[in-house]
Amino acid sequence: MYSRAARPLAAAFAAGAAVDSQRRARCEMRTVTCTGNTAHTHDVRKITFQMPQPGRWTAGGPIVNMLVQATPELKRPYNPLSTDENGSFTLLVKRYENAKMGTVLHELPVGGTIEVKGPNQQWTYKQGDVKHFALVAGGTGITPLFQLAQHALANDGAHVTLVTFNKSTSDILLAAELAELQTKYPGRLTVTHVVEGGLETGAISTTTAMLEGAVSTQVVRQGKPSTQLLSELLPCPSNDVKVMVFGRPPLTAGGAGPQKKDFSQGGGGGVLKSL
Repeated sequence: MYSRAARPLAAAFAAGAAVDSQRRARCEMRTVTCTGNTAHTHDVRKITFQMPQPGRWTAGGPIVNMLVQATPELKRPYNPLSTDENGSFTLLVKRYENAKMGTVLHELPVGGTIEVKGPNQQWTYKQGDVKHFALVAGGTGITPLFQLAQHALANDGAHVTLVTFNKSTSDILLAAELAELQTKYPGRLTVTHVVEGGLETGAISTTTAMLEGAVSTQVVRQGKPSTQLLSELLPCPSNDVKVMVFGRPPLTAGGAGPQKKDFSQGGGGGVLKSL
């Protein structure tokens, strides 16, 4: 009797040990190797890293980040483009003027290494609770929302509306990748890129040429965040519509209201309050 009882108990201990190992891995710095570093725009690069162990590095939650460390004093979190990559992850990194971390990552050669910790779950939701995601992204703030869009389209029946804000058409990010999602999930992903300059006032154009022939219904138009523009582009307010804003502080504060002391944000502030 003892030997029979010991077998499932031993299996339980083994499973528990595996879970503990995964938890420790998320809490410890790990060395990852750069396997690709390519230009995406004039100041943004796509950088892919190989994890030290093969297999899934995250449970595939809708929004997670990784803490990237160049030195003990130089570290910052980044949202990988996907939470479903097998044994690797890809970052979209913009290099701002005098940016230390951005410079390190932009200049990291293939074969070079860096330290990471995570993934850290930033946000999740119960499948089926949201019928329509209304996503507003400024610049590289698109990365967590791109994670969410992929997750919702693949695992839920929700529709996704994405509005991006950039300085010019040359700053638009992930247009080809979004076109692939539109092709894979027809009728469920609506994308509008709003740029401050580069188009005639009021002009609207498609991104067909930029997408190198990819079939897409993405639209590019000139403008800036405003109540009138967002009310035109986003779905009507509803209990089953989830609005999320990611980007630099001027966009998030202007769109969703100022950040609170506990770092929470939202509750109908900023431009969204008047919609």
